[in-house]
Amino acid sequence: MAVNLITETLGAIRSAIAAFADRRRSRATKREFLALGRDECASILDIMGVTLDEFEEAMLLPYASEDMLSLAMLSIGIDPDSFKSQTMAKNRFMSRTCVTCAHRRRCHSHMAAFDFESHYLDFCPNRNNFAELLAKGQSC
Repeated sequence: MAVNLITETLGAIRSAIAAFADRRRSRATKREFLALGRDECASILDIMGVTLDEFEEAMLLPYASEDMLSLAMLSIGIDPDSFKSQTMAKNRFMSRTCVTCAHRRRCHSHMAAFDFESHYLDFCPNRNNFAELLAKGQSC
């Protein structure tokens, strides 16, 4: 009984530390991004299909400072650097979908466990876009 309590307490402490570190990275990323200047920020957000307000909201989500889209693509065998992948990601607003996704914590957990490819069909809003890229032979 005491061992379970200690284990649960340590788990809660680790989660709190991870959340604090994540929030800190997100604030730093936001500061660095905004330091690029109004025009540069607007250009980048336009490419992603995200408004400044949406960006501000997204930076409050878990793991906001991480590029989950590229990691997701790599984990299921899509080359995120290929021209067709980049074009589709832009045209389908895949980055926007990923940045504003409510499942970022779940996504991050599966990435950390190296089993994203086994679970993304259950929750990822970009799953149909990934399927289309894979069908078009955009694999690594």
